[in-house]
Amino acid sequence: MNTTLIRVDLEKHMDRRYSVAIQPTLLDPVAVICVWGSRRSSYQRIQVHPAATREDAQKVAEKIVRAKIQRGYFPD
Repeated sequence: MNTTLIRVDLEKHMDRRYSVAIQPTLLDPVAVICVWGSRRSSYQRIQVHPAATREDAQKVAEKIVRAKIQRGYFPD
């Protein structure tokens, strides 16, 4: 799973990007990697959610994507 969401609100001068991906890591079998920041700059933040199995990671990723869509993000 690799999903990119964007949120644009011209009144608030908001132009954001949020990416969610499932990847293997060195310390855990699999993890959900979230990367977010402005679409206009290179500054970004990263958060890692470790998971025991790929199915658990899929559930976490889907939950994050649903929450972001409820907050006004839409698929890119």
